[in-house]
Amino acid sequence: MIHQVTSSLSTFKSVRLNPGLNLIVAEKSEGATSRQTRNGSGKSSFVRIIDFLLGSKCDADSIFRSESLVDEQFTMSFDLNGHRTSATRAGNESGRLVVDGVFDDWPIKPRLHQETGEYRISNTNWCSVLGSLMFQLPTDIESYGPTFRAMISYFIRRESSGAFQEAQKQSSQQQNWDVQTNLSYLLGLDWTIPHALQQVRLKEKSLATLKKEAKGGALGDLVGNIGELRTRLAVAEKEANQLKRELAGFQVLPEYHVLEKEASFLAIRISELTSQNTLDLERVESLSSQLEVEQSPDDSLIESVYREVGIVLPGLVSKRLEDVRKFHAAIIRNRRIHLQSEIDDTRTAIARRDAEKTILDDRRLEIMTTLNSHGALDQFSKLQEELTRQQATVEELKKKAALARQLDSETTELTIERAKIKQRLTADLDDKAVKLNESIVIFEEFSKQISDHEGSLVIEPKDNGPEFSVNVEGKESKGIRNMQIFCFDMTLAVLWAKRNAGPGFLVHDSHLFDGMDSRQVARAIEIGASQSQQYGFQYIVCINSDQLKAAEFSSGFDPSVYRNTVEITDASETGGIFGTRIR
Repeated sequence: MIHQVTSSLSTFKSVRLNPGLNLIVAEKSEGATSRQTRNGSGKSSFVRIIDFLLGSKCDADSIFRSESLVDEQFTMSFDLNGHRTSATRAGNESGRLVVDGVFDDWPIKPRLHQETGEYRISNTNWCSVLGSLMFQLPTDIESYGPTFRAMISYFIRRESSGAFQEAQKQSSQQQNWDVQTNLSYLLGLDWTIPHALQQVRLKEKSLATLKKEAKGGALGDLVGNIGELRTRLAVAEKEANQLKRELAGFQVLPEYHVLEKEASFLAIRISELTSQNTLDLERVESLSSQLEVEQSPDDSLIESVYREVGIVLPGLVSKRLEDVRKFHAAIIRNRRIHLQSEIDDTRTAIARRDAEKTILDDRRLEIMTTLNSHGALDQFSKLQEELTRQQATVEELKKKAALARQLDSETTELTIERAKIKQRLTADLDDKAVKLNESIVIFEEFSKQISDHEGSLVIEPKDNGPEFSVNVEGKESKGIRNMQIFCFDMTLAVLWAKRNAGPGFLVHDSHLFDGMDSRQVARAIEIGASQSQQYGFQYIVCINSDQLKAAEFSSGFDPSVYRNTVEITDASETGGIFGTRIR
């Protein structure tokens, strides 16, 4: 049970709680609407505080992150595993709590902070500890399994989470797998069955994504149509084999390769001759240039040079110069004859090569004409290209067929796995019939007591897992729906109290009583009082004073006995649970 809720906020109105039924009443001022009372008195905020200290999220829009409360600590003293325990948490450090109590049985021990002497634990580990000690939940449970936060939310529903819409859901955003695994655990069923089904759903989702991607890519519209793929593959393989046979039997003319080699040799030889001629033509041009500059020097030029320096050559010297001139002229003449001879020889070589080139070109043209007229190589090349393309098509179709078979096989396996899971579920419901019947009977008894619209708790094995539902006439009515939520929550509280486990308390906000008539409100409170006393758990009800006054209680029931001493009202800004206006 919860003993006390306090805060470091100086204006906060501490709440001391008693065993059994606790009525926290918000006085509704004259003329105030129900909405004004709810917004001003802080009943829902009291529920939030309890939930906050039990590890709920503290997002940026949380009231505990508001300017007025972000630096304030809230503390709850309650029984945990038979020991008095306290937990303190603040909005500015919502990721950890300060705890005090007996830690011997805790699966995760808090750490001692040396400077403050406080024992601290992360919010994640705190939830693991609470799950273990309240619900015997393993701390190493894998993803998509039951969690403490999901289960405790059935014992402390919050209107802001959409918790008062369906009995089997503690939040409007709660996923089907989460409902199935957590309610299976709470009702004593094998939670690993819906957990296994969720793994199948995840695989099916991945498979659906793969199929969708494949349809837009390699497989096109043939995903899943293995028959059509098999047909296309057979045809493609037949065509590829036919091309292989044609290539294997393709006959090239015997002399074809000889001619091909000769044509290649001729092309090389012609290229060589052309290169040699180019070099020789350059040589002829160079020799011709040298031939033009080879001539005898002018004797008069020598004599004029000497005259310019004032020297007159004697006759003997002149005679010697004439001899030199004749000798030099002979050398020049011989040089010119030699150059001309080289030019003639080179031109002869060029002419000889040109003649050879003409012969070779004619032969090469003859060979190429023969090769082109037969077209054997061209046809052979085309066949090879077509075979390569067809073989690529075959390989692509094989990959498509393999993927299609894989998708088809996995789809079949998942279908079989679903069927096996349903068999497990059916067997589990049969095996747990006694336990289930207890839940069903308790629910129905509460439903009979609270209303003429009797409701039934129905648990059925479906292809999509265990289905938890409440069958009642007129369940579209908010009042009837809320009555069934009360019966469902009270059933869970009684079941766990009978096991000497669970949180040891059940908390209901005034939103639960919306739509109920005065008799139904009274009966619900009376049921809560009797059940909490009989089974030793605590039932905390936050309710407006006008709802309580209008309730038609039995003659022997006095609600004032259970009324908590905390005074909250919507009459002023300081009348609420926080004692101040929250900004």
